[in-house]
Amino acid sequence: MNKEQTIKLSVTVITYNQENFIEETIDSILSQKINVPFEIVVGDDASTDKTPEIIQKYVEKYPNIIKPIYREKNLGHTGNYIETTREAKGEYIAHLDGDDLMLEGKLQKQVDFLDKHPECAMVHHLVNFIDKQGNITGKTKAKSATTGTINDIIRQNHIINSSNMYRGACLDEHFYSIPHNLMLHDKLAHMIKTQYGKVCVIPEILGSYRVYSESIFKSASSYKLFYAQLYTVDYAKNLKGASEKYIKKGKSILYLARVREHYKKRNYTRARYYLNLARELVPYSYDACRFGMKLWIKK
Repeated sequence: MNKEQTIKLSVTVITYNQENFIEETIDSILSQKINVPFEIVVGDDASTDKTPEIIQKYVEKYPNIIKPIYREKNLGHTGNYIETTREAKGEYIAHLDGDDLMLEGKLQKQVDFLDKHPECAMVHHLVNFIDKQGNITGKTKAKSATTGTINDIIRQNHIINSSNMYRGACLDEHFYSIPHNLMLHDKLAHMIKTQYGKVCVIPEILGSYRVYSESIFKSASSYKLFYAQLYTVDYAKNLKGASEKYIKKGKSILYLARVREHYKKRNYTRARYYLNLARELVPYSYDACRFGMKLWIKK
C-alpha cells in the first residue's frame, strides 16, 4: 500500500494471551480480497505468552499494513478495545477479536454496503460459532439479527462485535469515555455508533466467532455481566435518539433474565424481587415472563 494513499478501512484487532489463535486471525484478514487501501491495527494487551512475538513477525513481513501496539500495562478487554480503536485512521472501521475469523468476501461486501447506504452508520453480518479447534457448533439466526435504530439495540443486542463495520465519524466523546473496567462494551459501543444512522445487516455468514470456557465472558460471573448490561442500558439516556420507552423495555428484559436465573436456583425471594422491578418499568412484564404465575403461586 502506498503510504500517501488515504486509508479507506481500518481493521482493529485486540488480543491478550492468544498465541494459539492470533496467527489464524491475522491470516484471515490478510487473505481478504479488497480494492481499497487498508490498515490492520493490532492492540496486544501486555500478553505474557508468545502473542507479541507472533504479531511482530507479521509486522516485519507487512510493515505498511500492520500497525502494532504493544502495551506495557494490561488495560483489560474494554480498555484495550477503546484505546486500539483510537489509533484507527480509516473512514470505515471493522473489528475482530484476536481469536475470531473473517470468511471470504467479508470486508469488500461491507465496504460496498456502506458506500451504497449512507443512511447506515454500521453494518454487521451473521457468524458461525466455533470451538477452540475451529469446529462449527452453531450460528446466528437471520431472524434475530439486529437491523433498525439505536432503540432496537437498547431493547436487545444481537450483534457480534467481530462482525461489525462502521463509519469512523460515529466515534465521539461517549465512545472514548466508556469505562475501561466495563465487563461488556459491545452493546454500548453499538448504541453510540447508531446515534448517527441506522444499523443494517448483511444476512450472510461472513465470519466465525470462537466460544470456549476460558473466554472472558464465559468465565465471568453472571452478576458482573448483569450489572455491566444494566449500566449500558441506563447510559442510553445520554445518547441522541434514545427513547425512554425502549430504555425501560431494555432494563425490563434484563430483570426478567434475572428472574429466570433465580427461579431455576429456587431462590424465589430474589426472583420475585426482580420480577417486581421489571413490572414497575413495563407492567406487562409479569405476563411476558413464563415464571410469573409460578412465582405468584409460591408466595
